[in-house]
Amino acid sequence: MGYSDFERRLLATYFSVVDGPEHGDVYLVRNLPQEVAATLNGVYSRSSKSMRDQFLDRLRAGLESQGKALESLPLPDAPIDALSAVMADKSGQFLKTYAIDHGHNSLREGSVVHLAIERVSQLVTRFIQRERRCSFEESSTRYIPFTAEAHWRDPDVLAAGGELAAAYEGVLQDTFALYTTATEKLLAHLQTLRPLRAGEKEAPWLRTLKAEAFDAARYLLTPAIFTKWGMVVDARTLSDVVTELRSHPLAEFRLVGERMQREGEKVLPTLLKHARSNPYAQALQQTLTAMAQDLGVAQTPAHKGAAAGHTTLLAWDRDLDDRLLASLLYEHSQQPFAALLAKVKGLTAGQRTELLHKAMAGRGAHDAWPIGLEGAAPFEFEVLVDFGAYRDIGRHRKGFQQQQLLTTAHGFAVPPLLVEAGLGAQYAAVMERTAERQQLVATRFPHAAGYIAPFGFLQRVRITFDPRQTDYFIELRSGPEGHFSYRQVALDMLAKVREVSPLFAQYIRAKEGGAFLGRLDSEMTADERRQRRMQAAGDA
Repeated sequence: MGYSDFERRLLATYFSVVDGPEHGDVYLVRNLPQEVAATLNGVYSRSSKSMRDQFLDRLRAGLESQGKALESLPLPDAPIDALSAVMADKSGQFLKTYAIDHGHNSLREGSVVHLAIERVSQLVTRFIQRERRCSFEESSTRYIPFTAEAHWRDPDVLAAGGELAAAYEGVLQDTFALYTTATEKLLAHLQTLRPLRAGEKEAPWLRTLKAEAFDAARYLLTPAIFTKWGMVVDARTLSDVVTELRSHPLAEFRLVGERMQREGEKVLPTLLKHARSNPYAQALQQTLTAMAQDLGVAQTPAHKGAAAGHTTLLAWDRDLDDRLLASLLYEHSQQPFAALLAKVKGLTAGQRTELLHKAMAGRGAHDAWPIGLEGAAPFEFEVLVDFGAYRDIGRHRKGFQQQQLLTTAHGFAVPPLLVEAGLGAQYAAVMERTAERQQLVATRFPHAAGYIAPFGFLQRVRITFDPRQTDYFIELRSGPEGHFSYRQVALDMLAKVREVSPLFAQYIRAKEGGAFLGRLDSEMTADERRQRRMQAAGDA
């Protein structure tokens, strides 16, 4: 339809294209209140009109109900407040009817909010960031030093008082005091070990050394330490996260959930209305704990001292090579999968290798494995790894991961750099005292005791990745610039894959070998790369 000059100016404020082509009419929806945007997205399935025309129709109807004309809106800006005043009730009722009452969750996915969440513990952060349907960006323990004041003190433990509260506070004081000392001594040690060389820039050299020092010192940080992060999330997912948080046994989790809901409702008042604590989720916590106790699998063993992590391969596809080759061919064939699988099984080992080589030969440095290589049963790993490393591993949310309650029972990892800098004995003594205090708190407050299980203590985790994601994880996390602990997990996974699928393992581009100051090369060229990108953007 043809638009008037006024309509055209109005539409240009909220849509990047006003008059689109006959085919492939693609435009950006912008500047709209989230629930209005979700409504427009939702009516697509109930109208033949374009989103621009739906917008004009609903806006006109809302204004007419107030005795106003469309042309009464101020231009050229047409503020959001003006839209909310005439469209919020209509959009709110639509969303309540379809997204909430009728369960059309796809409409709730059309509203997205960006939250900044600051001064919360690492424990609640890790819990929220398990969610696979949203994006996060968190402060790095590698580049940002922390302060002693920035710790969460669980109110239930504090209210208990006595030796439990003293043990909790003792861990925070003891570990952070050594963290502060260690960052200074480790940096001085590294400056002696790897001095600035002629022709090198001091800033990237110092960044690399600080990162290496923080990587070792962070083993003393506790999950009670505050962090901050951004979260981009749709209304459906945010509602689920809020419900999980408000149903959790820990006070901080419930508090953060309530505040996330309060802030989210400022732009999503209808879609978050039914986010609340869930009686079933609350009862299930108690039910599963009781089941574990009845079966005799809930007891925490006495804590160990220094210990090494390890990786176990629990399960894999016994027909992995054949299934992945058949999966690669599936979209380019008209045969049933069973027939393709039989065909591949009938090939010789050399023929299978040749087929795979043809498929993978042109893969570039930054190309992912073909999507068909997701087409086999996943690898299932069990990893005993320090919590600090798992915070990074856990960001790989394309897969299934389970982590047991944080504990000190499995012992603690010892960063080699701490020993080299003469801090090994002091570190071990602090971690031994911490283990005793943490397990004392855990006897009454097993969840809250997680706040005082420092990053260096080993935790047991299940990780399930499909073959393609396994390759991605190994290639990314084995890089020399990564943390040495999760790098070892990636290399251990590679070794396990080689044992059961040497054919596909040869196409995993892992970075093996030593990696001392692995970030130095990339840091030395980072400023130049940034400068080139800025220059290119300016030219464009």
